[in-house]
Amino acid sequence: MKSMEICKNLRWKSASRDSDEIAVIMTVFMRNQVPYSCLRTCQAWGPDGDAAAPELCDRERGCFVARRVEG
Repeated sequence: MKSMEICKNLRWKSASRDSDEIAVIMTVFMRNQVPYSCLRTCQAWGPDGDAAAPELCDRERGCFVARRVEG
């Protein structure tokens, strides 16, 4: 079973309809056709001022909160 970590605060337009399966989430991320936002700021950037995006919201950021996704 594969797993991945994304920030719990990362949001995208269809996040409420997407499942917690890696394949579904990765399809959304690969298309990269939706705007991302941070739940903590409700903006396109996180509390540290950097952009909110799947490839940027990782453990290197102090505001990162892990959400494990299983697939």
